[in-house]
Amino acid sequence: MSAAHDRDRLRALPAVKAAANRIIPRDDWPSAWDGGLEAYLIHTPSSDRDLVWAWPSLIHLAGELDRAARAVGGSCFADVTVAQKDELLKRISESPDTSEAFDALRRVTFEGYYAACGGREPAGLAMVGYREVPDHVRESDPERLSDVSLDAVQSHYDAIVVGSGPGGGVAAAVLASEGKRVLVVERARNLSNAQLRGDHLHGKRNAVYWPVVGPGAGHPRSVRTDAGELTLDGGDDASLYGLNAYAVGGGSRIWQGMAWRFFPEDFRMRSTYGNPEGASLVDWPVTYEDMEPYYSRAEWELGVAGDEGTLTMRTARSARYPMPAMGSDASREFLASAADRLGWGWGPIPLAINSVPHDGRGACVRCAHCVGISCPVNAKNGSNNTFLPRAISTGLCDLLTDAEAVEIRDGDHVAGVVIMANTRGVPVEVRVTADVVIVSAGAIETPRLLLASGIGNEHMGRHLHDHRISSIVGTAPFPVKTYSGPGHSIATLDHVHSATVPWGGGVIADISNTLPLTFAEHPPVGIPEWGIAHKRWMRGDRARRFGVVAIGQEIPVPTSRVTLAGVTDRWGRPGAALRKDVHEASRLVEVGLGRQGEIWLRAAGTTDLEPAGSRPITSAAGEHSAGTARMGTSSLNSATDPVGRVWGTKRVVVCDSSLTPTNGSVNPTLTIVANAFRVAEALVAEWPP
Repeated sequence: MSAAHDRDRLRALPAVKAAANRIIPRDDWPSAWDGGLEAYLIHTPSSDRDLVWAWPSLIHLAGELDRAARAVGGSCFADVTVAQKDELLKRISESPDTSEAFDALRRVTFEGYYAACGGREPAGLAMVGYREVPDHVRESDPERLSDVSLDAVQSHYDAIVVGSGPGGGVAAAVLASEGKRVLVVERARNLSNAQLRGDHLHGKRNAVYWPVVGPGAGHPRSVRTDAGELTLDGGDDASLYGLNAYAVGGGSRIWQGMAWRFFPEDFRMRSTYGNPEGASLVDWPVTYEDMEPYYSRAEWELGVAGDEGTLTMRTARSARYPMPAMGSDASREFLASAADRLGWGWGPIPLAINSVPHDGRGACVRCAHCVGISCPVNAKNGSNNTFLPRAISTGLCDLLTDAEAVEIRDGDHVAGVVIMANTRGVPVEVRVTADVVIVSAGAIETPRLLLASGIGNEHMGRHLHDHRISSIVGTAPFPVKTYSGPGHSIATLDHVHSATVPWGGGVIADISNTLPLTFAEHPPVGIPEWGIAHKRWMRGDRARRFGVVAIGQEIPVPTSRVTLAGVTDRWGRPGAALRKDVHEASRLVEVGLGRQGEIWLRAAGTTDLEPAGSRPITSAAGEHSAGTARMGTSSLNSATDPVGRVWGTKRVVVCDSSLTPTNGSVNPTLTIVANAFRVAEALVAEWPP
């Protein structure tokens, strides 16, 4: 039977409606069915695809509910009393035979009532005070970047850049500004900003179903998890497939904007801490002093809002920030007073978001949710609205979207790329040559593409690492994290390279705004998981739910790696096989940061602390993945030389997070941008390659 048939059959089953209306009963606000569930189940176009898993369970549950109602003297579940409905639902939710079906109903009920999707604004959003964009804001959707068709691609360029994220965008901008003819190949579609927001079910961070910024079907991966080996496709669960975003501009199109510099110690981790047994910790082939001018350039050319003070005193600076820090908010004031009592340093987080009008674009309007979606007023700064437009404006850069580089070719006199695309449903192959090929596809796809092309030594794909994350939440004495953006506001760096947390520690910041759906699905201990008490908590004490998140060092190990899988993609090329092993030293970082986060929250008066509830991320591919083509001084310990050239090649350069030998104690994007400037400048300086 078709999904549409199951959907229509479900509509005719009153037990489902009656049960959902007890999961979210009517009070001053509508019940589940009228408040959004009917529209979600029946009228949302994506439901045919998204809810295929749920309809059989819901139909089965309806039958079980009606049978249970007849056993207590009713004609059907919809006709028994409210008290009987609640008792029967409690019984069914606890029975091993029916609990799974009940959980399916609870899940889709919350999705229908508390999640925006397909243009819907269900009642639950207004009930909890969630307004995605402030009422006074007029959204502005900039024109999409000008791209070229496949048949307009030239046969030869000075440089081909594979990937349009922070690394690739910088490389394209630097080379084009120096008069080089550049082709940027991006496999993502050229979507508008409006297409990348307003969806709480298909975003990168909150991908309950297929992510809008995923590569889509036809890009399978083999992922080793605790449950064994999984084969996943690009349209599957992003938390399993990998959290890297695929968009014009890469992850910087929808990131949260934290723009930190690495610390001097981050560039010499092995010298500072030694190498624990089983790890592959190394020093960078450059120092902080080498990188500092590029950090200043990155802050100005990307556009970072920040203040000099406690958070910058340990990293020498040659230039101020181009914009003042984002204004304060309740969470900053709440944690700042606690930090002062503890004697901790703190400050506003540097953000690549316009705190004031900048670069011809407006300032942040502090909408409810920032991370994982595009900005409604184009105030969030990424490759898409800085480096790529500058490259294209030279007239020397062509942007090719919805096309994929499937093979890299090196040569003594010329390099090249094999590109595949669907043209009116027909696969088309184009071969383009260049003086140099710059691979900037990210820490998973860069080594996969190079290995599939027969390029790279034994270190290519190895040393895959990310960050350790520790999130703690509790109940604040009053509402702290209101639905006002842009997200993170305050941080302490006191536990970065300090005695409090081993192996370099990490940054601790206030937790970002959480979507209503996440709150609904993960209430704290002691709050019922459904019913009127749950609904009252959602519109009441939920607002006091508050916490911190810590991001810390992950020690690389050689067995964590990207190799080639046995499964092939839509072009017949091997997908990535991912393996992630976590060193005990990394776990110590996570535990140590969690303890310090608890100390901070308790000092602020937060109670009932517990780890933040979330859907588990079990993939090897995190959004901060790094190190898989790491730089070094020798082919014996690295995949690329100090300026990104792949060892053993003449004309192939890597320019993205794959290069970073260690991932620092803070978010890495500003470092990726700074290092990309360094790599691109070195390439220009030695031209011709």
